[in-house]
Amino acid sequence: MGINKTVTLITVGLVAIISLMVFALERKSRGQARLFTDGVKIEKTWELPDVLEEVSGIVFLDAQRVACVQDEKGMVYIYDLSSEEIVREIHFAGNGDYEGIAVAKNVLYVVKSNGSIYEITNFSSEEPKVTEHSTRLSRNNDVEGLFFDKNKNRLLLVVKEKDPQAKDYKGIYAFDLAQKKLLKAPAYKMRFEGRPFGRADRDDVQNIFKPSEVAMNSAGEIFVLEGENPQLLVLDPSGKTKALYRLDKDDFPQPEGLAFDPAGNLYISNEGKPGTIHKVKID
Repeated sequence: MGINKTVTLITVGLVAIISLMVFALERKSRGQARLFTDGVKIEKTWELPDVLEEVSGIVFLDAQRVACVQDEKGMVYIYDLSSEEIVREIHFAGNGDYEGIAVAKNVLYVVKSNGSIYEITNFSSEEPKVTEHSTRLSRNNDVEGLFFDKNKNRLLLVVKEKDPQAKDYKGIYAFDLAQKKLLKAPAYKMRFEGRPFGRADRDDVQNIFKPSEVAMNSAGEIFVLEGENPQLLVLDPSGKTKALYRLDKDDFPQPEGLAFDPAGNLYISNEGKPGTIHKVKID
């Protein structure tokens, strides 16, 4: 074999090897667009009654009773984990798209997807009082999730779709309970950066993650749930990404509710047939 032919074959071979290496690296990069942390384990499951097939928010009233809302009827359903049944229903408004619930002392709050907040006082009585508070948020933002931050006496709300103020983040907004007013600046800005989000498209921040619920643990870490692509985002107390957990779609078909019980255990509710509440543990 001539020297020129040998050199040509070696060159072709090297080009082929390099091309395969580049292809493999690109494929690996695409596969690592999001670096999930495994470790969300289900410890116990409650199957909910038919009326809660579309459960969209949960909050603990005490160690056994969970207040639930669903995204069609203006009702709060008190579900008892021990007896596994609804023990009370509280009517607060007409039919609508209700997406989150929180409790502050003896007051329940429910948020609608258009940003309206319903304040339900004396909810334990036969005649609770309901007051509706409007915010500058709208259905275009698609508000999902509600949590009472007792340390700052505020409600935290999260938007699923377009942020009302910016394109490069999605905000977690605060409704001040003393002023009964939504504060203009977001309490936290989720930019979906850091190692878990890898090569996520920075030009499409609004579609990287679509929150369905927000909650906070006793350490001040913020938990943000996504229902469309089941996953759980954990932020540190400053709002920076800490971890991103993949949720098995078979067990979490559409996770919409997130709550901590008085002992600090985490629960996730899911729309489905039937709707469910899972007590989970994160390793």
